[in-house]
Amino acid sequence: MHKLYTSALLFFALLLLGSCASSVHIRALAPAAVPMPANLQSVATANRIIPLSRRDKFFDVLEGAFTGEGVGVDRAGADECVNVVGQALANNSYRFKVTQAQLQLLGRGREFFLPPLAPRYIQDLCRRTQVDGLVVLEAFDSDMALSHTNGTRTVKDKEGKEHQVPTVHVEMVMKVVTGFRTYGATQGFVLDQARQEDQLVFTGNGDNYRDALRQLPPPEECIRRVAQRAGDGYARRIAPSYIEFNRDFFTSAKKDELVKQGAQRAEAGDWAGAETVWQQAARNLHPQVAGRAFYNLAVASEVKGDLPGAIDWAKKSAFTCNNSQARSYLRILNDRLRAQELVREQLKSVPKME
Repeated sequence: MHKLYTSALLFFALLLLGSCASSVHIRALAPAAVPMPANLQSVATANRIIPLSRRDKFFDVLEGAFTGEGVGVDRAGADECVNVVGQALANNSYRFKVTQAQLQLLGRGREFFLPPLAPRYIQDLCRRTQVDGLVVLEAFDSDMALSHTNGTRTVKDKEGKEHQVPTVHVEMVMKVVTGFRTYGATQGFVLDQARQEDQLVFTGNGDNYRDALRQLPPPEECIRRVAQRAGDGYARRIAPSYIEFNRDFFTSAKKDELVKQGAQRAEAGDWAGAETVWQQAARNLHPQVAGRAFYNLAVASEVKGDLPGAIDWAKKSAFTCNNSQARSYLRILNDRLRAQELVREQLKSVPKME
């Protein structure tokens, strides 16, 4: 998630603790970290971690058996990772047209990142697949770490007396390291290269270590879930993608019922009606009432996608009524406006925006 939205979530969590507030769910496009050239309009995905030699296949089997992750789980995780990249590019963005083809390419060796594929080979693949570029998973490796702590829990016997019994808490950290490259068909060159590390923590509890382990998902399921995160993360790196976040708004103000009435309409989904009521509340001479009304009008404008309007309302709340929450919100809105302009720039080559 982009830094500005992480800051937003933290800020509004503090706001919720400090005053009476409700929240609304917003979905918006966030810019890609690495913009792609305008002539890259269609892509196919490819998996390049299929071992080249029998020797490499043997080491893959040996590694899976030795680590306890299972035989072939990295290959299955890599397939899932590539699937998710394609799905995320197709469903969570409209920057690229994504072909259904998922190419399987030989290439995995013992080193993590192989040299890039030859430009002529890329051009030939793109021509045969009828795309402008390839998104290729070229490295995939998983690592599992287990730890446990001993504790106790309280139980009551038949007589109602409390006793302490031992328990074990187990944590499994599953880490997946991936390597992606995006190639362009025009020259066959690498347009982007990224090494990513993603991990998830899985926990289990039991009366003993073995019981706690049984509460953990199978390693192959854990790898699959981390692989999904890795695939989605790379898709967001190269294409503007939708993110979801919450915005809080005031539900009351002392000595004024209009802020509350507007909040009730907003909570029912009637944002137009809420705006009408809050505009009346904004004429209140008390700075706290007007400040909260202005603030809520800023949220209402953001909900309907009017960021410049939201910024104007937030300025009135912050500087006319000295609302401290609005000053923080104003910074977030300005960041969102810059991000929105960047998204427009990255999508200007797309023939039609939905």
